[in-house]
Amino acid sequence: MKKLSLTALAAAMALAGSAFAADVQIYGLIDTGLSYQHIDQDKGGNDSVNKFQLRGSQLAPNRFGFRGTEDLGNGLKVGFLLEGQFGSDDGSLTSGRLFHRAAELSLISADYGTLTMGRMGALRSGFGSTGIWGAKTGPFSNSAGEYIVGHKYIMPGGFKAVDNAVTYKTPVMSGLQLHAQYSGKLDNTKQTTEREFNHESDRLWALGATYSSGPLNVVAVLDSVMYSQKTSQPKDSLSFSLEADWKFNFAKVYASGMAFRDVKGSEFQGHGVKALDSLNSGIAYDGYSLELGADIPLMGGTAKVNAGWMSADNADTNADETTRLAFAAGYVYPLSKRTQLYSAAGWIRDKSNMKGYEGSHPSAAEAIFGLLHRF
Repeated sequence: MKKLSLTALAAAMALAGSAFAADVQIYGLIDTGLSYQHIDQDKGGNDSVNKFQLRGSQLAPNRFGFRGTEDLGNGLKVGFLLEGQFGSDDGSLTSGRLFHRAAELSLISADYGTLTMGRMGALRSGFGSTGIWGAKTGPFSNSAGEYIVGHKYIMPGGFKAVDNAVTYKTPVMSGLQLHAQYSGKLDNTKQTTEREFNHESDRLWALGATYSSGPLNVVAVLDSVMYSQKTSQPKDSLSFSLEADWKFNFAKVYASGMAFRDVKGSEFQGHGVKALDSLNSGIAYDGYSLELGADIPLMGGTAKVNAGWMSADNADTNADETTRLAFAAGYVYPLSKRTQLYSAAGWIRDKSNMKGYEGSHPSAAEAIFGLLHRF
């Protein structure tokens, strides 16, 4: 990462003669590689497909960003974070937003904590400065490739950035830090006419806690999506997620779980296998998820293993059950402090009794290989 004063940045942008007081960093990550997938709908006949692709963001999402702080005196700082995401295989901007991952402005106090406003990561994400559940809580973070299991393929919702949000986090107190978040309108691009901080819009509240002491790290998040009353799903969702990891001499071991209720099927990710989606996007689900993984030092690099299980039922009828089982393994080798060579493989299988798909077992397997560089 190259650290620049804002004066140097302005010069690089041909704005010579400007002078600023803030301290700014330019940073980023680019990950590109090859992917092979075998997808089976389990519907009989010619229902399987093989894909070989060049893909970006396989082990970690590609990104570029600007962040900085200015000391205001009396123990206060103002900080900002602007972070975009892109496809390195075609150069496209993710979701069409310049700053898809974060557009944050923060007031920072060593004594009283940090208040952040703007577009930012939900607490149960790895986005921006506010996501507390991401890369540090599992061997494959939220996911790898399209079918290599991480949190978002086992646990529904919340692994993304949210609009119109305010987040407060306390100072760290003997290893403990508390977090509170509210979004007055989750996604401006999907709810274009609905008012912010109003029951017409999907809104979010979330409470979180992180604790670190020696080899132990713990993260907990309680969150709820308050669905728009203009939709057919008036019940608010409620989810509780808990993760703990311990760094042994021989490995770092991760364990996490989630209990959820009234979560819309549209908030589950990675459940579409070719033309078959094992969850109905129009209804809400109750259920549980479990995940267990490890990072293991091996031959100068890190071996990664992960397994996950999920069960979800129709929240109203306890029918339309879907269960998911997934396994993944990989290896990351550092070529330098900023560059990694990686490979990984994963397998996911769903079992659904949704009407029309009773007894089906759609599955997908994937293998990836690539190069990741941070700058």
